[in-house]
Amino acid sequence: MEIAANTKISAILKANPDAIEAIASINRHFDKLRNPLLRKVLASRVTIADAARIGGCSIEEFYKCLEPLGFKHNSAPEPLAKPGVVADKPSYLRQLTQENFQVLDVREDISSGNDPFLKIMDSLDKVKGNKALQLVNTFEPTPLIDILKKKGYESYTEVLNEDLVHTYFWLIMSSGAEAHVCEPETPDFDVIVNNYEGRIRNLDVRHLEMPQPMVTILNELEILPATEALFVTHRKVPHFLLPKLKERGYEVAVKEAAPPDVHLLIYRKL
Repeated sequence: MEIAANTKISAILKANPDAIEAIASINRHFDKLRNPLLRKVLASRVTIADAARIGGCSIEEFYKCLEPLGFKHNSAPEPLAKPGVVADKPSYLRQLTQENFQVLDVREDISSGNDPFLKIMDSLDKVKGNKALQLVNTFEPTPLIDILKKKGYESYTEVLNEDLVHTYFWLIMSSGAEAHVCEPETPDFDVIVNNYEGRIRNLDVRHLEMPQPMVTILNELEILPATEALFVTHRKVPHFLLPKLKERGYEVAVKEAAPPDVHLLIYRKL
């Protein structure tokens, strides 16, 4: 198998399970790969470049340890920075007090093999105004940083020791202030609903605790016929679910109902 900096660790392990021990031998940061539960959480999202940054080593070290197993590569990248080498804390974070931080510790989730992604998304939804999310973890969440950067978030990572890393996320606005991007109402919401008369499934997620609304909606869409629409009654506009739906080919119409309820119509554009 030919590998590169953007090759997922999961693909390497699938090609040759012996790569688990080879990578774990690089340094103690990769001992987590020996745990099947942690592998499930981490390997599918982390590339060689991500893992090198997390472990404070170079991509070349990955290539060298994987070569005896038959893995090949084309180019030798530059070494990555060691943990603890970080930029000065941004001025935005320096001006915040402790009460301005939404703190989320995911170390227990990671150690037990639970994917904290939806929990993180829910916490970010509460980061409004002059606030930031302080994520407590055992490594720098490089894949998450890349995902959130595309959504308009700045980030800063602070490595306190080998097993304690704080990563901060906050939204950017051109004015320098922070705000949550709201999804506008769909002007022709009722017209779209009428177009699906007799072909609508109703789903009420207002009673569910996060992240169950997102999970329930996605599960329902898995069995929804392409010619039908899903009418969702929610407590709020699920900002982080909407991009996922659009990536999967769904259209979403939004309407504010009696406060604080929101109606969503999710359908495939035919």
